[in-house]
Amino acid sequence: METVDLKLVLLGQPGVGKTCLVYRYLYNTFGETISTIGASFAMKKVESETGRPCNLGIWDTAGQERFDSLSSFYCRGARAAIICFDLTDRASFECLQQKWIRKVTEEAEVGCHICIVGTKLDLVMSGAASRAVKPEEVETLASKHRAHLFETSAKDGEGVTDIFKCIVQQYHNRATASDDRRAGGAGLNGGAAQKQGCC
Repeated sequence: METVDLKLVLLGQPGVGKTCLVYRYLYNTFGETISTIGASFAMKKVESETGRPCNLGIWDTAGQERFDSLSSFYCRGARAAIICFDLTDRASFECLQQKWIRKVTEEAEVGCHICIVGTKLDLVMSGAASRAVKPEEVETLASKHRAHLFETSAKDGEGVTDIFKCIVQQYHNRATASDDRRAGGAGLNGGAAQKQGCC
């Protein structure tokens, strides 16, 4: 297996569409998927906007309680996390704070970049289902954890690629800042590098 530069973990309740999100990103397809057992892994070579290459290792974890210990294991060493909830399912959103964000802060790498992702936007936009979570609520939660926020549809592809572009760019921003510090840049500007956003 090739070396993974950026370990990314996907978390969220069963049925929120984590696997569909990954399939849309990797293969640009949408269809029936089977429930993930434990976790599945995929690797993709990507470049940041500056052309810097990265081996992105994607761990898609199962959301069922019986796999809690496994999802904690796959969080370890993660530099980025996509935490999904269903825009039409209030309970899946409430689990973000109660379970999934806490799992990342306790198990993943310090400073792990979090993206909070609302899925099934197509159901909301078409009127097939109503929005169960107010946008302000999600924005407040994202701000609290310094997370980026996305609303997506794996069915039509809306917003999916943007998540992964943001994650890769944020990773390279941090890597560049680290390189600058090693080169003595931190001493010139008085300490920590300025936080840079990508989205």
